[in-house]
Order: sequence, then structure tokens, then C-alpha cells
Amino acid sequence: MAKPWVRCKITAELLADAHFGTGSGGSGIDALVARDRYNRPVIWASHVEGVLRDAARRLRGDQSADDFFGRAGGQQQWAIFTSLYTADAPESHIWRSAARQSFDNRAPKDDTLRTIEFVPKGTKFEGQVELPEHHLPLLERLVKEVDALGSGRASGTGWLKLSLEELQQEIVPKEVKPTEHLRLLLRNIDPVCITATATPDNLIPSLAFVPGRALLGALASLLREAGKHAVASLLTAGRISVSDALPLPEAPADLKAVEVLPAPLSLQSEKPKGSAGPVPWWAQPKVGVKRIDAWTTTEKLKRPEDDLFVYREHARADWRAFRPALRVRLRNGRPDPRQPKPSLFALEEIAEDTYFVAELQGTLDAMEQLAEGLKPVLEGRRWLRVGRSGAPVEVVDIAWMTDTTQARSMSDPAISEKTFRLTLTSDLLVRDEFLRWRTALDEEALQELLGTNNIHLKRSTQDWVMVHGFNRASRLWRMPAAAIRRGSVFEVSGEGIQALASRVVQGQWLGERTHEGFGRFRLDEALPGVTNGMVANGKDDSTEDVPDEAIAAKTHNWFEDHEELASPASGTDRKPSLSQWFDLVSELERGNANAILNRLNPTKAGAQSWKHPKAKAILEKLQTIPNLEMQARYARFFVRWLRAEMRKREEV
Repeated sequence: MAKPWVRCKITAELLADAHFGTGSGGSGIDALVARDRYNRPVIWASHVEGVLRDAARRLRGDQSADDFFGRAGGQQQWAIFTSLYTADAPESHIWRSAARQSFDNRAPKDDTLRTIEFVPKGTKFEGQVELPEHHLPLLERLVKEVDALGSGRASGTGWLKLSLEELQQEIVPKEVKPTEHLRLLLRNIDPVCITATATPDNLIPSLAFVPGRALLGALASLLREAGKHAVASLLTAGRISVSDALPLPEAPADLKAVEVLPAPLSLQSEKPKGSAGPVPWWAQPKVGVKRIDAWTTTEKLKRPEDDLFVYREHARADWRAFRPALRVRLRNGRPDPRQPKPSLFALEEIAEDTYFVAELQGTLDAMEQLAEGLKPVLEGRRWLRVGRSGAPVEVVDIAWMTDTTQARSMSDPAISEKTFRLTLTSDLLVRDEFLRWRTALDEEALQELLGTNNIHLKRSTQDWVMVHGFNRASRLWRMPAAAIRRGSVFEVSGEGIQALASRVVQGQWLGERTHEGFGRFRLDEALPGVTNGMVANGKDDSTEDVPDEAIAAKTHNWFEDHEELASPASGTDRKPSLSQWFDLVSELERGNANAILNRLNPTKAGAQSWKHPKAKAILEKLQTIPNLEMQARYARFFVRWLRAEMRKREEV
């Protein structure tokens, strides 16, 4: 019988300033505080787990710690931790330190001066943990053992009060009448990395979506863990197919109506126009991206980005293009346990609080069994472990589908007389007569794939991609395969269109491993994503490029006009020091709206240097920038030019 699971809330209240660093530097601050997608300080789950594991080793020994927290390449840990987040955005404290010149000389060394950003004491963080009930006493004991987090714990920073409280979960009633088609709305509580390659270097790239094979593995793993092997075999044996979980820019108002797919490869964008001047075209300030159908123009266009998707809220709404928020986080690790020092590597992740849509299809009997087996997950009482390190993913909502958008759109009896766009919404695995993976489809290959000669291919825009995977049962990587890339578009016509439409409605997909999400497609008369010939990127928390090169060029012009600020102060000619410029950048990045105004009208003796005409001119230029975020960017680049010139003069 499966052991009951409990969910607890972890609360951390800082009793002293703390630094939960990311390992990255910049903006004049050598050690930045880790922040979430909303720019609020965060304590990553990996740090909390590491400190608790050390406590378990001290109290119970390595064997007990490994039994609870798992072993590398072996048993997965029992507890699923989320990171600790705060609802506040407290103003950071800046600490500075430097090494002295010698034992009897307290003058600081120039190359050792560094600043560290700290979260102020009194800040409260909250997170959750899910684990079997019989492991709860051990976790409660470990929580009492931890009195500090972050760096510098031995010197008194990071002291906190850590507490654990069991949550009483409310069961949310869901639709109880299963059909052959289930749609899930998922949300990753923590950042998730879906490794895009089997041979990463010091940067581990991530896909921008959750592949069907990864979601299937997460579902089957949870069922087997609960002792429901017969239900898990419905997934692994292919009786139930699981689609890719594609991201959404926001939570949908109607889960049944929303549509999302990878951007078709023929949905391309205009290249920025060339411009005269010292700044290249790619560094010009960004404008709304125009997405147009490459088949309707002879203009040379740019292919869509790998992480670009299009969606609409319902069948009558306009399509919108968006890119989910991806970010890179620095980590330390030891690939070899005997390695004396940890290695620094970068991890690309899909930001937390990203919504995904996934679909499960099978026979009515199989779906009823699956719904019963996954009842704790569908009711929100259990999390799924997805991606690298098993990030927690919850089911936010479900919808039992009785009809699909494609079924409604393909009801026209004259469908075989029209021309349609066949768009792959997932990667397609198909072999040729020599059992080699196809990387492109021509008309003959398409007819062979569909088993009919009544389908004709007019033109196409397609590409291929390598597919990797990991088998948790064997703890080995799966053999890579070459697939025709998601987003590939084919213009098809003929009597075989009716058979294609029937496949879409019945969930009979193309190629191999369709139960893992491969080979899915849709048919449209017009290209999804195009409205009146173009569509601009919608409002979303995306990874849009920042025009840093343009900002750097403009601030360099500022510096050339005010180069006197880099020269040493002499006599009564007082100028702001480099550390004062760093303070300005820090305050702007923390969102202090009065940072510039306080320096234009100084009230303290130490701030009188800001009355220097050149410094005042820079402050006035920054004040004309429209918002605090952009002011911080401009200030950051100006200080970089200033610091570089100061160092150059010191070397002469």
C-alpha cells in the first residue's frame, strides 16, 4: 500500500543580513543577490537541500543522509523542495571589504576592493516541501539544526529562524466524467531545466518546453512510486499518448479553448534596416517585431527563434507570438566526488511560474484508469518531478475534452478541394527504406508516411533536429535520433486531406513514438500566427533582446564629453569617487526613485562632490531617461567607461 504524503510550509525569517549569491558579478557589485523572475530575492531550493544534507550527515551519518536526500546516479531523494520566495522587495544593503597592503599597513589593495549585496534582516521567505509522512520527523529535526543560510555563515551573516509547519490540503473537486481526451494546465513552481543535449559543456542548455517523453516519464514514475504499476504501463506501453507541454504567456481564461503551437518555420521576421553611423543595425533600439508569411514575399527574412511560440485564447481571437522567459543561473558542482574543488557551470532554465498546456489521449477505459491513478495529482495534492533535478510541477487545472478545434474546422465536406498548411506541432520521427532517420520529407516520402498516393506536396519549409532522452530505469542516456523539426510547414492538397483531418480528430499521429508526443500536427487554411499579414510580439515576460550595444554607444559619447570625471581630484576640484558612482548604480537597480534627486540636491557634506558641473550634467542626462530600469542600465554602462579610463590612467 502506498505511504501517505504530506506537504509542509518552510518559513525563514532573517535575523541578520544575508547573501544568497548567484556567483555572478557586474554593475559594480561583485556579488549579487539571487533573484526570481519578479526581481525579488530568493533562496534557491538547491542551497536549502545542501545545508539540510550537511545537517543530516552530522546527526545521522552519510548513509542516513543518502537514504533521505538520494544518491548521485541512484536513488532519488524523497523530499521535493521548492525555493524560498518573499512577497516583499526589500532594499538591499551594500557591504564593502578589501585586503590590507600588509600586516602593519591597513591601506586597502586596489585590486581587492569588492562590494557585496545583502538582503536585510527581518525579511521573511516562504517555500514548501512535499515528502512521505514517515520521513517528516527527520525533516523536523534537521530544520531545528539549521540556524544560518547563505555565504559567510561562520562570520555571523545569514542567521535566521527556520520553521516547518504542516499544511492541511484542501481537495479541489475536478470534473469526474472522463473522456478520451484530457487537457492539463501545468505550472512549474521552481525553475525547470529540460536538458537539450546529451553532451553539455559548462553551459547546460534547456528546451523552452517540456517534451512529451519527459512528462510521460514524470507521470509513470509517480505511479510506480505509488505502487500502481498497471496504470503506469498504460503510459509506457503506448496505450495513452502524452503531448509536449507547450508554454503559455499567461494563465488562460478558458483551458478548453486556448491554442498554442511552436512558431511555424515559414512565420519569419523582417531584418532590421541598415542605418548610417557608428552603431550597427543589430544594436539599434528594438521595435515591435513584424512576423510575416515567407511564402507571400520574395524579401529575405529571418527564421523564427527556437523558443518562439504562437497562441490564441480561442478560435476567433488573433494569434500572438511570444517567447517564454528563459534565464541562466550559475552553479557549483563536482562531477567527480574526488575532485578537490567544485567546478563552475551555467544552467539554462525556464523561469518559475510559467504555465504549460499538455494533452493526454487514449481509450475511454484507459483514461478512466489513469484518472483514478493520478487522482492526487489532478486534485493538486501531489507534485510531478520534471526535468533536471526533478523540479516541482503542479497541475493547476484540467479539462475533459469532448470535441477539438480541429474537429470543428475539418467538418467541411469540400475539404479535399482545398489547399492546407500541415504544421508539425512536435518533432517527427520517421525512417526511410534503409531504416535511417529522415531529416526532410518530399512528396514521395509524405505519401509513404501517410499510406496514400492521394496527397500532394506543393512546397515546404522544414528543418531537422537531434532528439535526446534519458532512461531513469537504466540510469542511461537514450540513443539519439534525428527528427524533422517541430514548426516545419508543408502545403498539401488532394483527396488525402480528409484522411489527414480524420487523423487529427482521432489522435492518430505520424511516425514513431507517437505516445511520447512525437509526430503531432495540425491543418490550417492560413498560416497560424499571421493576422493581416503581420503580428507583433504580444505583451509577455519574454527573453527579448536588450539594446545594450546602443546604450553602451550613447553612454560612451557622454563619457567623451565629460572625460574630466576620470581624472584625480585636486585642490577644491571635488568630483564623485568611483565608489559614489557605484552607490548611484546600486540605488537605481534597487528601484530608489530618489537616487538622482538626492544627488542633485545634496544635504550631506560627503555628497557635495555631486555639485561638480560635469557630474551634475550626467545626473541630468540620467534624469531624462523614462524609467528606473533604463536609468540603471545607462548608469551602469557609464560607470563601466569611467572605471575603465581610471584604471588605464593608473597603469600609465
